[in-house]
Amino acid sequence: MIPAIPESASAAAAADLAAAAAPPYLLNHSYRTFLFGRCLVPAGDVDDEAAFVAAMLHDLGLTDEYRTEREFIHSGAELACSFLERQGWPLERIRLVEGAIVRHTNLVAEEIPVHRVVQAGASVDVAGLGSDEIDRDLLSGIMSGYPRLDFVTQMRSVFLDEAHRHPDGTFADLERTVALSTRFATNPIDQAVTT
Repeated sequence: MIPAIPESASAAAAADLAAAAAPPYLLNHSYRTFLFGRCLVPAGDVDDEAAFVAAMLHDLGLTDEYRTEREFIHSGAELACSFLERQGWPLERIRLVEGAIVRHTNLVAEEIPVHRVVQAGASVDVAGLGSDEIDRDLLSGIMSGYPRLDFVTQMRSVFLDEAHRHPDGTFADLERTVALSTRFATNPIDQAVTT
């Protein structure tokens, strides 16, 4: 069964904020990040609302509206903190979302469940890492609900631009370490849905 999207005022407001700023390919990526992450991280201690908000806002620092001179993860985390303060969230939960956004590109698996949801979900959607652990019908259902559109081309372009803008930043490090830009077009989730 496809994981449920949280139905709270904050979750809806985060989805609206993302929809207003993100192009469709990036908005769908945010939904897939949450859904894939929830498929991989056991329910147990996951704060689904915090994980969903973090997933919806994690890449908004790459958008025209929220891009700053800072690296995208910091712009997005700052945006999330301001947003959640206005929502009246306690500082502990705000920091949980902030950490998930800042740490979602780490190569070592995160231990905090909310952080791991965003990290694992983004890893599946960008490079297919962990996709073999998700049931094929579930994978297909999520991608039918939130299609990839022109994600491969657009995200690769945004990724390389961010790496160029911040040569000591996260994306530049991922390019040097794992040549991530070469993995967008070879993500096995695209083949899983077409075969």
